[in-house]
Amino acid sequence: MSRIDLALSVKLTPQNYEFEKGAEDFLALLMDLRRVPGFEVDWNAQWAEAGPSYSAWNDKADYLKKIREHNGNRRDGFSIWADEASNQRLFYLDYSWNNQALSSIDRLLGEIYHPHPQYGTQAQLYIDLIEAVTTWKRPQHLAFGPMVYMRDHHPLDRARVGIRWMGWLPFALNPSDVPEAELVRPMNGGTLVVTQSQFWQAWEANPDHSRAAIERAQEVEIRLNLLGVLPTNIELVRGDWGQQP
Repeated sequence: MSRIDLALSVKLTPQNYEFEKGAEDFLALLMDLRRVPGFEVDWNAQWAEAGPSYSAWNDKADYLKKIREHNGNRRDGFSIWADEASNQRLFYLDYSWNNQALSSIDRLLGEIYHPHPQYGTQAQLYIDLIEAVTTWKRPQHLAFGPMVYMRDHHPLDRARVGIRWMGWLPFALNPSDVPEAELVRPMNGGTLVVTQSQFWQAWEANPDHSRAAIERAQEVEIRLNLLGVLPTNIELVRGDWGQQP
């Protein structure tokens, strides 16, 4: 099965808490995802390619022990991660927080490695993922889609953060504000924006490559930038982007 290029990037308001609280928060997200169709999976972490694998549920004590050991000597914050536990390795999530470096941002990162066996690459699968994440914590910004698009086709200054295929913004927008997008609707104190429902990839050799989809995503991001709802990395580091009064 060929690997697809879909990545989740969630920039969060800084959390000033220690490892145990952050780890429990991450496990709460994994538990919430088990109620989302397509993400009702087991999660684990493996050390080394052929090393032991620990389930976040069945081996929780050992899982947390290994993650705790990994974080033991860190001076720049904490992190915890998990893979979907099957031979297909569908999903990966990584949460890092309490970052001490001035240029760092608390974040949740994710990757979709392969199409889901039942749901494929339906947009609704990823919309449900975004809803679960924004229910878990209210982000400063959320982007989802091909990383190759961000690398090769991002239409804005590199300091400006876009949404790629779909994203969540901490502002209230109406469909008429972004006519280039297929879907614009309220979600968890912000707005979900989906450039189009059809799955697409951004590198030409891929059979799901779509120049029209790339151009539509560019048009949506240009419109969002004109509306002033796309942050720069510097604004995200500040930590208060899109905060509700």
